[in-house]
Order: sequence, then structure tokens, then C-alpha cells
Amino acid sequence: MELVNFSGKVSLITGAGSSQGIGFATARLLAQHGSKVAITSTTERIQERACELVAEGADVFAFSADLRDHACTQALVQEVLARYGRIDILVNNAGMTQVGKPTETTAQALVELSEEQWDYGIAINLKTAFNITRAVLPCMLGAKYGRIVNVSSVTGPVVSNPRETAYSAAKAGMVGLTRSLALEVARQGITVNAVAPGWIETASSTQHEIVAGKNTPIGRPGRSEEVAAAIAFLADESASYLTGQLIVVDGGNSVQEYKGPPESYY
Repeated sequence: MELVNFSGKVSLITGAGSSQGIGFATARLLAQHGSKVAITSTTERIQERACELVAEGADVFAFSADLRDHACTQALVQEVLARYGRIDILVNNAGMTQVGKPTETTAQALVELSEEQWDYGIAINLKTAFNITRAVLPCMLGAKYGRIVNVSSVTGPVVSNPRETAYSAAKAGMVGLTRSLALEVARQGITVNAVAPGWIETASSTQHEIVAGKNTPIGRPGRSEEVAAAIAFLADESASYLTGQLIVVDGGNSVQEYKGPPESYY
């Protein structure tokens, strides 16, 4: 029995440019289960991801856009609607890193964080989700159907780290956006949920993040495909009575009190 089925559905997944990332893993999984997929990232490498999915038999449309820009976001949605006529599923995965921008742009102590760095951190991790959601919502409301899944993080809503105030604030903001919007649109056939990945091994993972992943209760970093599976569940009909929720995908890390080397406890 197929656990999820997206036949006849159209999905828009942002932040899908990395071949090892959560966005691309999600696009692949939704396509494998029947969805037509529109994917986007800030650079033309999104065309490479589209070619990979086409080679696997998927119906794919790829578009590069800076989702911090309201006009670009509107143009993206209109292009998707012109091609497919509808958007049933929106996965807001864009954020965290951007090609051409060093990850340490916002990795500063708050006392050293400039206004420009703060604004960038909020824009790439939160405004992007607002812009694309605002652009997609009218067609979902018109159809009285939609599934919106926001990719937040454990960092901010659940835990945090030093020098991650902008990122933490933005990702916590995504959960607030999720809950409020879920209430606004619940009676229009639209659900809005979020996932909170922990230490997930992707192309942008640093060595110390890999080590942190090995100290989770499960004993390894997570895989993008494991986060994609949670997203697919939330986007499926089987989750139609689930809205305004945050699903943590972190190998149990946020619930363990002891966070040192595992030898003492595991």
C-alpha cells in the first residue's frame, strides 16, 4: 500500500538548488509519488537539479529567483501557474545559506551584529517564506485546498546556539507564521505545518556539525531524505486533520539532557 500519493498535485519547493539538500530531496520524493514539481533556488544550478529529476521521469519546472524580492516571487508564482494552472503544495525550504554569501555573514555575537547582517538573516530565513506564501495563497484560497509546509529548525523554536540570534529569531518566526496562518485558513481546506530539522548532513554541513550529529541519541546526523519524509506526510491527505503543528526531526537530540560524549550514557 502506498503511504503517500500526490497524483494530480502540483508542488512548489523553494531552496532546492543543492543536490544534497532538504529541498531537492523533498522535490524528488514528491515527484516519485506522482506530483508535478516546480523547484527554485537563487542560481541557475536549479536547472541541473531539474535535469536530474527529468531523468528520473518527473514533470519538472525550474526557476531561479531571489525570494527576498517581492516582485521576483510574484513572477515565479505566475510562471508556475501559467505552466500547471494550480499549486496544491508549497514547501518553504529556502534559507540558511545562499550561494555567494558566506555562512558567517550573520554568525556574530549580538553585540557585534550590524543592522545589515540582522536584516539579511531575517530576510533570507523568514521574509522569503512570507513572500512566497503570500503569492501562493490566493490560488489555494480559490481552490479551497492547499498544503503548506514550512522548514523551520530546532534552532530558535526549540533550542539555540551562541552567535545565532538572527537565524534563531527568523526560524522561531516561521513557527509563529505557521500557527497564525493555520488558524486563518483552516476552514478553507488549507493546512499549514512546519518541520524542525536538527543536525542534518548536507553539502553545507561543517565538521563540527557532523560531530554534533554523532552525539545525538541515534548516534548520527540525519539525512535530507528523512526530513523530506516528514514533509511528504504533512503534505499528504492522510495528514488532513493536522495543522498548526511543528514536527521535530532531530534524532531525539532536543529531548536528551546529557549532551556530552555518548560513552557515559549510551
